[in-house]
Amino acid sequence: MVGAKNPLVIVAGLLILLAALGFYQWTLMTENALLKQEGAVARASTNKLRRERDSAQSQVAELSMSLDDRKRYISDIDGKFLRVNAELESKSKELQQCNGEKKKMGEGAEKQKNDLKTMEGQLKKMEEEKKKVQTDLEEYKKLCGLLDKGKENELTKKLCSTPAPAVQPQ
Repeated sequence: MVGAKNPLVIVAGLLILLAALGFYQWTLMTENALLKQEGAVARASTNKLRRERDSAQSQVAELSMSLDDRKRYISDIDGKFLRVNAELESKSKELQQCNGEKKKMGEGAEKQKNDLKTMEGQLKKMEEEKKKVQTDLEEYKKLCGLLDKGKENELTKKLCSTPAPAVQPQ
């Protein structure tokens, strides 16, 4: 053969094949190094994302606890508001009742004032009548006192012989 006489061709083919294999291995090693770097970057970013996720989850947990506390606080305030509102309504009703009673008492007091004024007017009239009766009685007593002194006439005898009207104080 041909190959026995040209071992140089075989050696050159093998060297080319060896160079191609070396180049192929070099490309694989370069790609492998790049992939390792990208893997390291991906692991680092994954770890960073995990830490951020854990931090975000703890913040969410704290915020949900804070939100629950605020919800309880708001519900407590709502409860207090409802109680105060109910108390306010009852006080308002009591105030309306008191105003109604005040109005009735005012009307009663006005009626009593009017009755008092009427009675005062009647009292004044009665006092005037009493004064008239007392003056009439005094005149009667004077006339009857004249009888005792000897000056009699028919009219005074008749007046003095009838008993004096009794004056009743009121």
